[in-house]
Amino acid sequence: MYSKIYGAGITGLEARIIQVEADVSNGLPVFHMVGVLASAVKEARERVRISLQNSGFRIPAKRITVNLSPADLRKDGSGYDLPIAISLLAASGILPQNTDKSILMAGELGLNGHICSIQGALAMALQAKKEGFRQFLLPKENAREAAMVDGIDIIGVTTLLEAVEYLKGGLELSPVRVDLNALRQRLEEDTWEDFDEVYGQETAKKALVTAVSGGHNILLIGAPGTGKTMLAKRLPGIMPLLTRDEAVELTKIYGIAGLLREDMPLISRSPFRAPHHSIPAAAMAGGGKDPIPGEITLSHNGVLFLDELPEFDRNTLEILRQPMEEGQIHIARLGHSYSFPADMIVVGAMNPCKCGYYPDVNRCRCTQGQIQSYLSRISEPLLDRMDICVEMERIDGREIKCQGKASAEIRRQVQMAREIQSERYRDETITRNSQLTGKLLKKYCGLGRKEKRCFGDLREQLGISARGAERMLRVARTLADLEQSGEIREVHLLQASVYKSINRKFWGMEASYEG
Repeated sequence: MYSKIYGAGITGLEARIIQVEADVSNGLPVFHMVGVLASAVKEARERVRISLQNSGFRIPAKRITVNLSPADLRKDGSGYDLPIAISLLAASGILPQNTDKSILMAGELGLNGHICSIQGALAMALQAKKEGFRQFLLPKENAREAAMVDGIDIIGVTTLLEAVEYLKGGLELSPVRVDLNALRQRLEEDTWEDFDEVYGQETAKKALVTAVSGGHNILLIGAPGTGKTMLAKRLPGIMPLLTRDEAVELTKIYGIAGLLREDMPLISRSPFRAPHHSIPAAAMAGGGKDPIPGEITLSHNGVLFLDELPEFDRNTLEILRQPMEEGQIHIARLGHSYSFPADMIVVGAMNPCKCGYYPDVNRCRCTQGQIQSYLSRISEPLLDRMDICVEMERIDGREIKCQGKASAEIRRQVQMAREIQSERYRDETITRNSQLTGKLLKKYCGLGRKEKRCFGDLREQLGISARGAERMLRVARTLADLEQSGEIREVHLLQASVYKSINRKFWGMEASYEG
């Protein structure tokens, strides 16, 4: 007998519907599986056989062939176990035939018949809804993740026997429902490290608020102990909740990467990723035979914090250049190319020299050559993509007594600036000032006569590239939004130029030094 069941696999960040066909016919007892299968799928033969046996089902001693199509697509992962087992039972006459697109299945089988969790359940549910499936049968551990998709019944099962009884009609299982508003409320109530715990550093705080408000990349440079990492770790507390579409997209990414928790199946807050400086280029970009998201993609709609920036391998840092410019990263593997989203804010933190105290001549122990060598680890193209560069101030005793604004208050300010941008770009394909390019930059960042003259003078004084000038103009637009100003004024251009002048101070070696 012949049967056909529908399963799903993950390719890049998207799910693909896979037809699982089984044929049980007379002949020498053999169990063949075909369809360009990776090792994990080939091993399903033994998992399925023993799982069926331990669940009380007997596979007939006949010629069994299982085909996973389309045949030209490589299948990987253990999520095909459940549809293979169900297809075999249907081909053996134990289950009724059902070849229409009514139900999708995915799940890994344990040898005792338990159905184990899989990766990418949300992506599969989205694709199932798109292709017209009415139900999605999957492990109970993944049910809440997949239930964020409306318009399709999500059925969570624990064992193979439970799945069979449900398909026979002998067991009723209610579709899993998730209250997204309640989940978002729980996330809103989560405690974060607060900005009011950081004393002083008002210039750096304002720069970080500007960066988060407009989606700008920022570099913090200063001596050890001035609070660079402390400030960066508090950024999640001032970032607004993601929109529903952003949350679903990010949850899909984290589900494919296997980073979701069963008790919190929704990523509703902007992610904060802080990889160690020893991370290899492949882990930063993502990849593998079947590419999975790297740190760049896991930071999508959030923050990628690179502490001790010069200590990262140069190849790892240079990978950032394309996603910082385009908001996505392209990966080519095994004749296929993938585009992963990477619209993140890059926050770098570094010391100005190896010892960390340049340009303080009383404390710095480095020679001028050592300083230049250390700073040169950051390439000019990468530095040019840092919209904001700010020097951390030395803290004295008086500043320690001055408590700053709380994160909740700052978050309201950021939210206001984001709402201004959302309204301004409602008819465009962008949402934030950092995404302004070409015609849109001219359209929304127009300058008056006095401002044009000021902008030209600043470009000449700083000697920045055309790309750097565009980025300076975007920052000025965000500064204007924070003040609820419809026009970019001279004061906004001057402030934005200050954020670019730090580059010249350190990399231009303008600070006086006697070593």
